[in-house]
Amino acid sequence: MLIDTLLGDLPRATFLQQHYQKQPLAKPSTAAHLRELATWATVDRLVETTSCDLLLVRDGKLWPGARPKTAAEARALFKEGYSLALRNPDRYDAGLAELGRTLSAELQGTVNLQVYCTPAGHGSFGWHCDPEEVFIFQTAGAKRYLLRQNTLNPTPLHETLTDEMNPSRERTPIQECRLEAGDWLYIPGGYWHEVTAPDQEALSISVGLMPPTGIDVLDFVRTHLLRSPAWQQRLPMLGHASPLSDTEKMEAYRALFRDFGGELKRMMEDPRFVLRFMAAAATAGLRSSVLREGSSRDPEK
Repeated sequence: MLIDTLLGDLPRATFLQQHYQKQPLAKPSTAAHLRELATWATVDRLVETTSCDLLLVRDGKLWPGARPKTAAEARALFKEGYSLALRNPDRYDAGLAELGRTLSAELQGTVNLQVYCTPAGHGSFGWHCDPEEVFIFQTAGAKRYLLRQNTLNPTPLHETLTDEMNPSRERTPIQECRLEAGDWLYIPGGYWHEVTAPDQEALSISVGLMPPTGIDVLDFVRTHLLRSPAWQQRLPMLGHASPLSDTEKMEAYRALFRDFGGELKRMMEDPRFVLRFMAAAATAGLRSSVLREGSSRDPEK
């Protein structure tokens, strides 16, 4: 397995018990075989020949102009201090797609893959956190990572990332880590981190894995209830014209909710339903990092 290669002399069981979804882990050199997946040649090709989404940011501020159409334009902005963030490049590059699918198959989760090019002496987004379990593979140069546990919203979802989270309010200890080419770093979902390239330009791959959550279970349940006559029925009228008193309305809804709860309990205890959810979650993860047919940029874009 790829994860075993990356862990080197660290047993997989130790990683899963002590680090995964718990604590960061950095390993030197064991990702050296991934360095060729993200080079300047890769970046130039993605910029010039595909419609890969490209975000440019310099020390927390986004580039206000249009997406560069040529590698020369992108490199010029890079020299001005802008980091290049290629988002979902695995849709256009077979090697990156294989990396995303492999990690998803081994650890389970939908894939959010990005390639970062960071100029020396600059950073990109400042302190922030991601909901995914993030694996950083350093392919060139060096980066410094500052990490701290998130106690304000320890398990954020994409929908809750903007819930008034201010990293400056955090009081947990700060850890520091330096990655050089061939090294990799695991950052648990929700962990605060700040990234800079202090003394040399850097290229890296970020693979975020979003494991299924209880919210995903609810979404899955909903798809199975949409065609259920019991769940399609209209509930008792609540308007002022209702013949029911407020007390009678409450009792009617409580009775319906008990019936709904019983049906949900029976459904979610059925092993066949559990297996269907597990299969759907695994399939969603693998499909989230798929090479698109034809990688050339649409001429109209």
